[in-house]
Amino acid sequence: MAAMSAPSPGAGVTPTDSTGAEARREAYTMALYVAICLLAVLTAVSDDPGGDDHLRLFELIWGTTVGLSLAHWFAFRLSARLVGAGTFDRHNAEAAAAQLAGAVAVAVLATVPVLILPTGAELDVVRLLLAGFVAAVAFAVARSGGAGIGRSAVYAGAVLVLASVIAVMKNVLGAH
Repeated sequence: MAAMSAPSPGAGVTPTDSTGAEARREAYTMALYVAICLLAVLTAVSDDPGGDDHLRLFELIWGTTVGLSLAHWFAFRLSARLVGAGTFDRHNAEAAAAQLAGAVAVAVLATVPVLILPTGAELDVVRLLLAGFVAAVAFAVARSGGAGIGRSAVYAGAVLVLASVIAVMKNVLGAH
């Protein structure tokens, strides 16, 4: 009788499934990165930045997102070529597209309150929405790992606290 071997990692996962999971990981990674950076930027902004609040928030959200995306794209493209012996293949292009999609999704999410809420209320709502996004992803992570609702909520809260500490440290260390 032949010994049964344990399934190898990725067994039962087709290349398409693997690519889809990788694209989602890249999108979520960038989305979380942009959300935390936007929280840092919007924490540094006073509640009364003066002038047209909507225009200022729009500039902060999209300026930060575009700046981070360009810097990340540049670094990703260069490092992918380094590791890929000078090539940037379709796989890398798909990863870069997923990263860009994640960044844009968070910027759109943050822009909606700016477009629909009255001046003065939108800044707090954007902050809460970004924090809620980070917490929702953390909750989903815990649930996908088999945790119950209560434990997942605690995990989401802990992740949100850590993300907030990172945002504050970014401001303090950046002298904002």
